Amino acid sequence: VVFNISFIAVLQDFIPILLLLSHSASSSDASSSSSWMATPFHHVVKEEVVYSRWRSVIQKVVKLPKGTIVDYDIIDQKGAGAVTIFAWNSKNKTATLVKEYQPGPHQYLMGCAAGLIDECPRKHDSNPLTAAVCELEEELHLRGGTWYRLTEPEKTVPMDKYCITQITPFLVVDPSIVENPRPMDDEEDIEIIQGVTVPEILNMIRTGCMNVVGSWACLLAIEKLRELGEII
Repeated sequence: VVFNISFIAVLQDFIPILLLLSHSASSSDASSSSSWMATPFHHVVKEEVVYSRWRSVIQKVVKLPKGTIVDYDIIDQKGAGAVTIFAWNSKNKTATLVKEYQPGPHQYLMGCAAGLIDECPRKHDSNPLTAAVCELEEELHLRGGTWYRLTEPEKTVPMDKYCITQITPFLVVDPSIVENPRPMDDEEDIEIIQGVTVPEILNMIRTGCMNVVGSWACLLAIEKLRELGEII
């Protein structure tokens, strides 16, 4: 009994500390995202387009907080960002991917349907979902289904350290086949690959059969599918 009373007395002394730690942890979790994204002061000394065709190269001269002046080459893919679309069939628990020639690595790689968001009001009007619906039809010959944005509302993800383009990833469940789909762009060399399982996708990622953006989009979609109870 003496032990129990002493233990309770000690515990009472620690309760305010435990509550303070718990509050601090909750506050930290709530603000962690914004603190990660906090931008230190970087003064842009100069920003100039030095090359422009399908993509632009921007010379960006920046003064870092420590005083160093750095000259960067930044890639701008134009438009209002880009989208990726992971298409899932809930009946046979498989995805439909693209096998696409990618001129940078000069090889065929697997991946999700993807494309740039056009700013033109007659096309995408800078709307990520509108662009995603179009790309799904053009590249996978699919339409409809149930759509899920894989980032927080209004949040996009930078494609790369030296790239302006921001990506919005989507998952679409059970889209239907389109008989007369929109035509693909002339520069695209794409084969539609149906019936790809999650273990096969993970193996593609581990063995270098997808680029970084495609791998990231697939992993986000797989996480969402687990959340929806589609896969274990």
